[in-house]
Amino acid sequence: MDILARGKYVIADPEAGKDGILTDSAVYCSEGRVVETGDYEALRAHYPDAIVKGNGKQLLMPGIINGHSHGMGLTRPQQGLSYDFLENTLYDWAVNLPLNPEISAALCTMRHLRGGCTTIHHMNFGETSNILESAVQSIETYRNAGIRCTYSPGVRDINILALDDTEFIKTLPRELQDIARPMVCYDKEAVVNDFFEIFEECYRRYNDDMTRIVFSPSWAHGCTDDFLQRVKDRADGLGKVPVHIHTLQTPIQRSFGLRKYGKSLVAHLDDIGLIDDNVTLGHAVYLSESDIELLAARGVSVTHHPSCNFAMRNGLAPVYYMYKAGVNVALGIDDKGINDDDDGIMELKMIHLLHRVSGFDLINTPALDAYDVLKIGTVNTARVCGFNGETGALKPGMMADAILVDCEEMFETPWISPDADIAEVFIHRATGRHVNTAIVGGRVVMEDRRFPYIDEETVYKEARKEASRGIGSTQRIHAENLQKIKPFYQKWYDGWTDLEYNPFYILNSRT
Repeated sequence: MDILARGKYVIADPEAGKDGILTDSAVYCSEGRVVETGDYEALRAHYPDAIVKGNGKQLLMPGIINGHSHGMGLTRPQQGLSYDFLENTLYDWAVNLPLNPEISAALCTMRHLRGGCTTIHHMNFGETSNILESAVQSIETYRNAGIRCTYSPGVRDINILALDDTEFIKTLPRELQDIARPMVCYDKEAVVNDFFEIFEECYRRYNDDMTRIVFSPSWAHGCTDDFLQRVKDRADGLGKVPVHIHTLQTPIQRSFGLRKYGKSLVAHLDDIGLIDDNVTLGHAVYLSESDIELLAARGVSVTHHPSCNFAMRNGLAPVYYMYKAGVNVALGIDDKGINDDDDGIMELKMIHLLHRVSGFDLINTPALDAYDVLKIGTVNTARVCGFNGETGALKPGMMADAILVDCEEMFETPWISPDADIAEVFIHRATGRHVNTAIVGGRVVMEDRRFPYIDEETVYKEARKEASRGIGSTQRIHAENLQKIKPFYQKWYDGWTDLEYNPFYILNSRT
């Protein structure tokens, strides 16, 4: 189907700044790709048979891309679970509801499209059974629903119970050691081999224009060097497939690197060849200046999760300094948006507002502008998801992924200066609820906020039905055992955060 998507305003290329803004224009899409961008009336005359989408009063722009998510169909607050330091929640979230992968993926799709996201990176955690079956069900659901997806199986082969778990288990009472031992002593080689088998099968079946299969060895501090190097070798052998790793999310993780290696985790990853231009570090809150310089020099990407970092008490990632140094900063919502709804527009707004106070120098610390933030949520994240140069902008030859945003409330309630910058207005005044239509690969997958390929009420009904069953006895016993271990686990980390801090952002002073 050929589509002519039109807008009163068109952000065709976030990297072009104001020069990328068009008015009364349109984008002609055919066979899933952008063919031409220009004046609406001229394109309408040239392509009279194309189906027109948009009322001519909206903002047309590239779809937002979520570069870091875990496919949570029901968010933690919906499940009655709270947010806390990651180290605490890793134990507390053991009662997470095991929702059907198809239902979870459908719920994620609807939230993302309504929040302006046309691509989702679903990073699966691998410490569950039936991983391949779950992956297939999730990917098939995303494809059928029409959202573009990057999928990565993920696993840890060490430190599931605690950081440096072989030493930690020795601190437990005898009866708890017996309970904890299966979480520390298991066939790690089999876990890694299974991970590669799942990756290869998903890659064989699904790696195409609609879906990209990438690597996600879950944590830099939860993977052996041999495992990480094996991942990197295979990724490079496939033409530099992206590798996404959670790194330096918390101060305890920072301390672990210093204790274990006598240096930053980033420096250690560099020692083993992981700091490269196809690698993305998730969160990256506790980077040093030398870490940032290294990431920029090697072309490494970072996903920034503004609301998640607040919810999880992680702190404030030095995004301003990463961005100015040339690090490819991308967007990650991480299932923890500010409104608990995967609203990509709100997350861009959070980035825009959070990183304005890098210092109080009136001349030498200019804030990130709206175009910087738009790049973070589009072209920068496309690279993280394996779609570099293919999505994130509405330029000829690129995939036709776009959203139409209703402008009446933004521009006419009650008034906006005719001199106002369109991108700034969008970042300051829009939210996901203004997204009317989503187009992915030239196919309309949401219109008037309804989904042609998802039975919304049936999905909600099934989600309620499954959630009402709760968790099984095996999962409950595991969760109860973790709560018995938790006080010793918390004591294990006592003093780990007693590090000298010299913050990137100076917001206030106690003296």
